[in-house]
Amino acid sequence: MVRRIVVKAVGGLDQLQVEEGPPAHSPKPKQVTVDIKACGLNFYDIYVRQGLSPEIQPPCTLGLECSGLVKAVGDEVTYVKVGNKVAVHCPKGGACAEEITVDEDAVLLVPHHLSYDKAAAFTVNYLTAYFSLFHAGGLREGGAVLIHSAAGGVGWAATQLAKTVPNVTVFGTASSHKHELITQNGVDYPISHDQNYSDVVLQHRKQGVSIVLDSLSGADFTVSQQLLEPLGKVVLIGARGMVGDDQRNVWRILKTWWMTKNISPYTLIVNNCGVSGFNLNELRYKDLQTFRKGWEEVLQKILSNELSPRIDSVWSFSEIVEASRQISSRKNVGKVVIKP
Repeated sequence: MVRRIVVKAVGGLDQLQVEEGPPAHSPKPKQVTVDIKACGLNFYDIYVRQGLSPEIQPPCTLGLECSGLVKAVGDEVTYVKVGNKVAVHCPKGGACAEEITVDEDAVLLVPHHLSYDKAAAFTVNYLTAYFSLFHAGGLREGGAVLIHSAAGGVGWAATQLAKTVPNVTVFGTASSHKHELITQNGVDYPISHDQNYSDVVLQHRKQGVSIVLDSLSGADFTVSQQLLEPLGKVVLIGARGMVGDDQRNVWRILKTWWMTKNISPYTLIVNNCGVSGFNLNELRYKDLQTFRKGWEEVLQKILSNELSPRIDSVWSFSEIVEASRQISSRKNVGKVVIKP
């Protein structure tokens, strides 16, 4: 029997349970079965539990990414072999288990010296930041970025990636007690939640920023557009404003949706700015070649120490409620990992 972390139904942390069930099915010709050693938790897992994900709905097995060892391969698999260490992307969930069978293109070969924790920690966060900044946002030398939740998984990754471009200025919001860490990670101007981030940005850069990495939506979406320099862009990657307490809050959902104002084409033209959105799962479905190229490039930057995923904390399957609360209460700095 194999243990899995399941979301029983839409709801609070009480809906998270560890269950035993049959093992993953044997791999089909182009599939791979992985013995999972570590799983990465993401803020998106809260969307899933609260029924806010259009792609994954409870009841389901939790988790978008993991790492482990290949234990079986299909007859037509050529990319990996039994015994290889791999990172795994699971856009339909299922990563928080002791084993999983996925298509060959869902795994990335990683060297054995890379820890299981780090191999499970970079796919979702770093690829979201990578494509948002460089493809959707078009970050250029001498530009500036405003990153909301700079201490979170995507924010931590985005800061490091932005700093790979010469002379880029990074503004990052985070709780005051996290400022020292995010500054060490590359944030030039840390901003507390009790500060007006718009005032701080314009105080230090009167023309505004090149990119706002907006994970909030709601009223902040309007502010984000107002902070753009000419040719700047807001890149929407989430709607944290919809997520409040432990339980789903319909009022917060409706309020965030209502306050995310419609985009005016005329305003965009007059202000020479743009609005973009990014969804990693959809990119993989619709442009696998670009997805994998970015995946491989990010891994190479990690191996060359240009990027360094930070592991906030490591938990066991039996501690899934505590691990999830670490993210939902915004206590984490970097990645939360959970291990079978």
